[in-house]
Amino acid sequence: MPTLPDSLLNTVFISTEQTGTGSAQNIAHGLARAPSLVLFGFTGGTVVTSVVEGTHDATNIIVTVTSGAKFKILGWGY
Repeated sequence: MPTLPDSLLNTVFISTEQTGTGSAQNIAHGLARAPSLVLFGFTGGTVVTSVVEGTHDATNIIVTVTSGAKFKILGWGY
């Protein structure tokens, strides 16, 4: 099975399950740089009708998600 070098692993963030509030949410990522790519994954709860990305920074991934929707975020800062 292939392994990933630490230098690559340190550029990936996967959030715990989050719950949308309908307002902008800051999700701390620990990448030490703004992510280059952000992916959203619906995991349950209320049906997602809206996902809006904010301006991500070196500390937070910022998203606005339908209230009650459960989701996870993957951020990649390469």
